[in-house]
Amino acid sequence: MTFKIEDILDLEAYPLDQPDHLFSDELVSEKQRNWQAEGAFLLSAFLRPGMADRAAEELTGLMNADAFRHDERHNIYFSDDSREIPSALTSNQLRTSNWTLTCDQLGGTIIRTIYEWPPLCEFIRRVLALPSLHRMADPMACLNVMSYGDGDCLDWHFDRAEFAVTLLLQAPESGGQFEYRRALRTRDNPNYDGVQMLLKGKDRNIRTIEPTAGNLSVFAGYGSAHRVSPIVGSRPRMMAVLSFMEEPDFQYGPEDRMRFYGRSSPQGSNPEGAGTP
Repeated sequence: MTFKIEDILDLEAYPLDQPDHLFSDELVSEKQRNWQAEGAFLLSAFLRPGMADRAAEELTGLMNADAFRHDERHNIYFSDDSREIPSALTSNQLRTSNWTLTCDQLGGTIIRTIYEWPPLCEFIRRVLALPSLHRMADPMACLNVMSYGDGDCLDWHFDRAEFAVTLLLQAPESGGQFEYRRALRTRDNPNYDGVQMLLKGKDRNIRTIEPTAGNLSVFAGYGSAHRVSPIVGSRPRMMAVLSFMEEPDFQYGPEDRMRFYGRSSPQGSNPEGAGTP
């Protein structure tokens, strides 16, 4: 079944398709204040009632048939380059495990309809006050859906991009909280001592967000360390990651694709992916 965007998103609460609407300006200003104060902002109940369940349901079959099992030990940087990183931070002490679908596997799905809707990208650009913003050009990495089952988690890490956009489609029975330590590093200051404090469990400035299906989050993932706590129970935590970039042509290299997706090239009938609007 094909859904129109107005059937999927609560455009009365979030009139992203009407940028000249007075409430739209107020919404942008409100989320800019959240971003400055918290390093994150949230569109609560962004999806209409029941739509997150529908999105998760249509993805479950794809997960069972085609998802890649990502299970690895890593450091907080997800990097093997240790030239400038203290040895205490380079050992692969952390673990991440999930099932992953990539954009080329998501044709015709609700989540891809959301991702390819231009007003969403424009709204995020306005809130972050960026001169330009594009859907990521990588046909696999631009849109991912991760499913975390019982015992799975996403351990402490920093993102490579300045910010991340996520949409929770299904909450687990227990666990799966999003935890983050805001502004732990900057481009100019890696703050290795602070990172060590976090990994030793001595940082008291960790914030927690309970998983709620239908919420869209934008988060300053480069500077803020974050993780998803282990999932408990038989219902998976299902989350979409929607990638938007200031650079219109950015793509992952084959090594990164193999690491996160188990293959280096896209599959399916649309090898070009979502691409740039």
